[in-house]
Amino acid sequence: MTRGLFDAFPGARQLRIMLVAIFAGLALAGCESRIAPHGHSVDSSELDQIVPGETTLGDLRAILGKPSFEGAFDSGKVYYLSEVMIEPPGGRKRISTRTMIVISLDESDFVTGVEIRDESSGNTIAYLDEKSPTPGDNFGVTEQIFSTLRRKPR
Repeated sequence: MTRGLFDAFPGARQLRIMLVAIFAGLALAGCESRIAPHGHSVDSSELDQIVPGETTLGDLRAILGKPSFEGAFDSGKVYYLSEVMIEPPGGRKRISTRTMIVISLDESDFVTGVEIRDESSGNTIAYLDEKSPTPGDNFGVTEQIFSTLRRKPR
């Protein structure tokens, strides 16, 4: 008859249960949500320094740094985007909070208005998937091979 390691002395069953509990506790101790901030973290003290009609675009860049992005077609707006993402253990990343600060400028680059957009303001900020859809991403192996063969040599 063979005996296992834990059958050699009395109390082996309790020791086995205790060791399993300790190892399970150690394995689960590392499971914690990761929090990752992205973008510009703008304090209220920095926003207080921005005075419409007095603050210029240069002053704005000195206070808040380079904008996350600027409005297209000379719209006279600059945007500072900040978001906090949470990644639970074994889960997908999700956005916890997102704040967008929209600063309007006039033709001579003076600040005319400051607007804060977030979940509480009622404005929905559109969020695209992590990956932008591009043509060619959904091709299978055969489509890739035949599309290469269809190309004309130069």
